[in-house]
Amino acid sequence: MNNRGSGFSSLHPGLCFSYFVMLVLFSMIFRHPAYLVGILACAAGTNVLLDGGKALKKNLRVYLVMAAVILLLNPIFSQRGATILFYFRDRPVTLESAAYGGLFALSLLSILVAFLAYNRVVTPDRFLYLFSSVLPRAAFIVTVALRFIPLMKRRLQEITAVRQALGAVGGKTKKQKARESMEMLNILVTWSLESSMQMAVSMRARGYGTGRRSSAAVYCMEKRDAFWLGFMALTGGSALLGGVLGYGLFEVYPRLGNVSPVFTWHFAAVLLFLSVPLYLEGRELIRWRFIRSKM
Repeated sequence: MNNRGSGFSSLHPGLCFSYFVMLVLFSMIFRHPAYLVGILACAAGTNVLLDGGKALKKNLRVYLVMAAVILLLNPIFSQRGATILFYFRDRPVTLESAAYGGLFALSLLSILVAFLAYNRVVTPDRFLYLFSSVLPRAAFIVTVALRFIPLMKRRLQEITAVRQALGAVGGKTKKQKARESMEMLNILVTWSLESSMQMAVSMRARGYGTGRRSSAAVYCMEKRDAFWLGFMALTGGSALLGGVLGYGLFEVYPRLGNVSPVFTWHFAAVLLFLSVPLYLEGRELIRWRFIRSKM
């Protein structure tokens, strides 16, 4: 059975996984403001096209707070740099530390936003399809770890809803609220541990990890996958080669240097690679709207 979706998700899981690995790698190796803004814009645009930006809107406030904390704390706790802007409690705040904090905040935002799209495209079954036959235990641990936080959030919402229905929520004093919170935490941890034990027993009974794992979904490399593989290899390889040659960097320490010029071919290669899901999802969206207009 060929379990294909539409748009970017319809590509082979190996291509989708490789795309997000490269996106995270670009976010870490490139330190040029233009590159980081472009990477963040492509990651955000991918989220918008995948689910209308629902996941991004839900988590954007937390991500912006994290980026703001990094942007503010880095120049306060790091005194590296030659250009002193002012003193904060006898500590020099330098322009270089502020610039580095801004670049690091952009890089972190790009990675966090990229993982939102990753969770939509590379589902647990696709991840297991890629790695369970090679690294069954590691693949299973990574899959469980990635789904642990959203699973805990959903269970906490269910526990809260049940307690509200029973009228057990809403203590008046801080001591009562703390006691209710500890009770909910106890229920959540007990439920999660029991579920983990049941999953472990079930996986052992099914012989997981004892042999080569088969999959109900078979993803074959089609002609379209081969085309996009060549395109991503060409553009991604050019981007990495440019990074090795020193493109996409910005000298911060010990003194801010001139922003290195954006080499057209290298910047274009980075953007072309990152625009693959934008093109595929955008094309599907246009087709769907055209079909609806004809109904």
